[in-house]
Amino acid sequence: MRLRSLLLLAAASLAAFPAGAIVRRADRDDGEYLELATRYRSALALGGFGEGVLIAPRWILTSASVAAALREAHASRLAIAGAAHEIRSLFIAPPALDAGLALILLADDVPGIEPTPLHRERDEQGKAVVVVGHGATGFIGVHADVRDGRARGAINTIDRVEPTRLDLRIKANDDASDLQGAAAAGDEGAPAYLESKGRLSVAGIAIGPRGAAVPKVGDSDRYARVSAFTGWIDEAMFKAAADEASAATAKEKAPRGKHRAR
Repeated sequence: MRLRSLLLLAAASLAAFPAGAIVRRADRDDGEYLELATRYRSALALGGFGEGVLIAPRWILTSASVAAALREAHASRLAIAGAAHEIRSLFIAPPALDAGLALILLADDVPGIEPTPLHRERDEQGKAVVVVGHGATGFIGVHADVRDGRARGAINTIDRVEPTRLDLRIKANDDASDLQGAAAAGDEGAPAYLESKGRLSVAGIAIGPRGAAVPKVGDSDRYARVSAFTGWIDEAMFKAAADEASAATAKEKAPRGKHRAR
């Protein structure tokens, strides 16, 4: 697909899939949210389809709704960090798992970005996380109308842990972090980063669809609990690697075409 076609596809998807939005506190400077996001470069904007996070050089973890949108659009490439990357495969977690997650396998590595590993411990309760998203932004409970495509990071706390979900309640300013914020419409697939014992990991993925309403104080920001699905993620990645290795071996062993006799 040529770059022009890729841009047209992304533009069309924006109309059907709302632009991402990290809504923020009205009493804090936007520059602080922008600066925070620079520390989390593995958070990716997926060409207008939603968000994702690089968990291995060729692998993006995102929400099932983002992968479904990619399939519906017959997307074969993604614009990531200013370059077009071919999609090799999409893997959507089975509905029976109640994961709401998906994996995107790219044909080639994403250069210049260090992947962030999965959070595997079941210790999320009460921990602070950083949520990163791109696109439209605005204020909690008011509006989200600034569209500049820049990444913003926000801080919140995991207030409730369920077997498959994490809830981050949006609090009044007196009880909130200085840079409280929340994912909004179009931020499906956005990562929630957790740092523990000096190690950064992906603890949650914003699930969707989220609707058009702007999150307000008292709402819960819902995420798929990554630690509950590391088995499915590991299995999908291992199987894909095995299939690629098998295909490469078969190609090497395939007989070459016969030369025409002189």
